[in-house]
Amino acid sequence: MNADGDHGEMPFRLRDFDPYFSFASIHRFGKTIDTLQTQLMFTTRLALHEWERKHWITMAVGAIAFLLGSLSTEVMSGGDPMQIGTEGIQSLSGVVFLQMLISMILWVWFAVQIWSMFPIMRTNAIWLLVFWNCFVLAQILYHQANPNFPQNLVLSETMMGTLIVLMVFFFIYFFWKAVLETRDLHIEEYHLHEDVRLMEMEMAEHSLMGWGFMLVSWTGSTMFSAWAGTHFVADRLDVGTFTLVLHLMAGLVSIPIFMLVIWYPQRMLGQDTVVQVRAALLANQELSDSSQEPSADSDSSCPECEAPVAITRNKSGEIQLPCPTEGCSKTCTIGSTCSSCKAAAPTRYDCPSCGINAPVMDFLSDVEAW
Repeated sequence: MNADGDHGEMPFRLRDFDPYFSFASIHRFGKTIDTLQTQLMFTTRLALHEWERKHWITMAVGAIAFLLGSLSTEVMSGGDPMQIGTEGIQSLSGVVFLQMLISMILWVWFAVQIWSMFPIMRTNAIWLLVFWNCFVLAQILYHQANPNFPQNLVLSETMMGTLIVLMVFFFIYFFWKAVLETRDLHIEEYHLHEDVRLMEMEMAEHSLMGWGFMLVSWTGSTMFSAWAGTHFVADRLDVGTFTLVLHLMAGLVSIPIFMLVIWYPQRMLGQDTVVQVRAALLANQELSDSSQEPSADSDSSCPECEAPVAITRNKSGEIQLPCPTEGCSKTCTIGSTCSSCKAAAPTRYDCPSCGINAPVMDFLSDVEAW
């Protein structure tokens, strides 16, 4: 279960870890907390053991990009609220504009590195970054009519922001489900065993409880960071710099959690896996099977001697058979002429094995004829 497709070599196993403090003896739900502890310990220890220099550099670049975008004299002073759009950008000082440009470049570099390092998770990773920005947009819509949000809440003023948040929750849920079902398929493919106890052991080793907790933590931290940053800009006179500090802390925590959320499924499943829900996988298989052209030796045969014949039906449903002209090796379609010798395609065919002459449709199977 490592990145190069070999699922047997591991520096240590999940079953080798014990919780720092056991809650099972205190409360009946303590066993779940203990399991969560061990999985988080295992994930973080494995990341510290296996992450290379490029992982840490990418994380640092993401943190720098976040700080450059959050800390500027324009943000601290509030800028001129009467200037918007291109006028607002043109009113920025050269230093602030350069800082904003560098932040954008570093964010792009961060996304490109994530795309290259995590091939099976690249699409999901980019979408998570988009969702982070969606949370910011939702908070802007919340604070647009109510700078003290969530105080003095008016439900009619939160519809657009809530719609964006619900949409993001919907896609994050399907991301979680896709990873979960891909994990199940991975176990069925690589760790299938007739002994039920060994299967249960492998399922426990591939548990995603800790990963799911990290995904929920990332969602919560990005939402809180978006709220704190927007709240600081919307109502800085009442809140001071306290919410800005909360924004920075939550945002900086979100970056390593984001990388763990993207890295761990690839580490578990390998780089040859496609992360998708089971229904999408089955649909792709059906489309792949239906797009394959039927072969002559399996789909057409003589109705008398059952010998295979060279009659096929293409993707468009047209029946094709060998040209009847001697010396011509082309195939022609019923209802047309040969592209080489211009001979008309016959509607009857002579079996080369038994010599029976029958309509072309009789040589196709029932499924093929339908």
